[in-house]
Amino acid sequence: MRKIFSIIFAVVFVVAGIFVIVMGAGRLSSKKDYDASTTGVIVGIEREWSGTDEDGFDQYDYTVYVNYEVDGQKYENVKYPSYDSSMEKGGEVEILYKSSDPTDIAEGNLTGNATIMIVIGAVCTLAGVVAVIKSIVRP
Repeated sequence: MRKIFSIIFAVVFVVAGIFVIVMGAGRLSSKKDYDASTTGVIVGIEREWSGTDEDGFDQYDYTVYVNYEVDGQKYENVKYPSYDSSMEKGGEVEILYKSSDPTDIAEGNLTGNATIMIVIGAVCTLAGVVAVIKSIVRP
């Protein structure tokens, strides 16, 4: 029974790793759609309580709003797609956007984050495959 549980756990790890790789690859491939960049200014950060974790600590979701300009057109209070604890009101962020639709934006570090996801997914997948093989081969 323990062997079956080990195999199931390892397979779940492989599936999760593959899922993270696919998500990272999807983000990486979407970068080609964002063919221009600009700098935006953070004009607001909203914090909303989302519950408590298993240790009783409060958890929050953050929404960041930015202002930026493209070809003389100002865009105000546009929702930025990510949050980082180093962000603060008045700070600057890099914005990727589609030249065909400047309101469609992505975070400036899209490539770096996607690459990290792919690497983490690959490590999880490899660890899961090794665990499956060990579980099957082990007497």
